[in-house]
Amino acid sequence: MRMVWRLTTAAVVAFAGGLALGLLMAPRPGRELRQELASKARARLQGLEQQLRQLESHLRQVEARLRALLPEDTETALQLKDQDVAQELPRMPHR
Repeated sequence: MRMVWRLTTAAVVAFAGGLALGLLMAPRPGRELRQELASKARARLQGLEQQLRQLESHLRQVEARLRALLPEDTETALQLKDQDVAQELPRMPHR
């Protein structure tokens, strides 16, 4: 218990020290920094949205190819619900 208290205290002190040092060494005012970070976050979000659209397009192409290869009676067996796909997304490889 004593060790946990020491580690917690050390973590809080280190965090406070890092925060103070960061504020003292900041290259620009907080408002400018927040605006820059928000702009970068929006740009990254747009990039992720574009990647998602490309992934959706690619998955539709793969689905079309698979449907062309499978017999017609397997159509009903292949219908997936969105939740089934969502559960598998974390396991899919990504760059």
